[in-house]
Amino acid sequence: MKKKFNPKKLDIKSNYHLMISGIVPRPIAFVSSISLNGEINLAPYSFFNGFGANPPIVGFSPALSGRTGKPKDTLLNIQDTKEFTISIANSAMVGQVSLSSCEYDRSIDEFDITGLTKQKSDLVKPPYVSESAFVMECKLHDIIYLGNKPASGNLILGEIVMFHISDKILDSNNSVDPYLLDAISRLGGSWYSKSKEGLFEFKKPRHNGIGFNAIPKKILNSKIITANDLSQLCSVDKRPDLNQKIYQKHVKDSDHDLELVCKKYINDKSIDHAWTIISILEER
Repeated sequence: MKKKFNPKKLDIKSNYHLMISGIVPRPIAFVSSISLNGEINLAPYSFFNGFGANPPIVGFSPALSGRTGKPKDTLLNIQDTKEFTISIANSAMVGQVSLSSCEYDRSIDEFDITGLTKQKSDLVKPPYVSESAFVMECKLHDIIYLGNKPASGNLILGEIVMFHISDKILDSNNSVDPYLLDAISRLGGSWYSKSKEGLFEFKKPRHNGIGFNAIPKKILNSKIITANDLSQLCSVDKRPDLNQKIYQKHVKDSDHDLELVCKKYINDKSIDHAWTIISILEER
């Protein structure tokens, strides 16, 4: 059973806490911007993601103050100067990320407050965080204003004009190693997560999979073979031929043992063998 919540009947704080508790984990954009007077601002935002690769677009949302309805310094700066940088936060700087999230006066430079190092950008005026291993220089593409009330969002979309990526986190193909990036993300309340402590790989099928409708009902109702297991079975584009050697090896096993064997073959990436076990179960 699921409990229902109508956001129109909840206050701003309740809606906000439900969102940040359920939309997790959220990557953190450590955004640097600059005012027309040259005042530098550094602030973290977790309503953040990528939105396209041609052109390369990233977006984040600095909401209006939930108490006063006033805009954040980041929004004001980017409206005026149309430039910003995004530095990906890592576990070594989580305390500094948290410190920078406090509401300082616009004249206060959060680089000074946090002790983080300014690094001059190549194509935009705002500096970036030198301690970050993955940085994007951005020029404003668009701002989508989502309301004019307290806690209303302002979706800032920026085109990436330069990447700065530490060679220490790149492999031989110039792909980012997620363990070495060590990015942190936000959850509800005061909780953060470390990406490298919760990483697992699940490869996308190279073709259209045959789908759950190709799985016998007996297997769909299994207490041993999980939905994730079934997803791997369904990743083939057609049902594999029966493997006679595997068939003869297991044909006399009990249903329970067959399901355990099937799961083991799936975990071992022996999907063809797992399908042979499915065939044995179908015969019963």
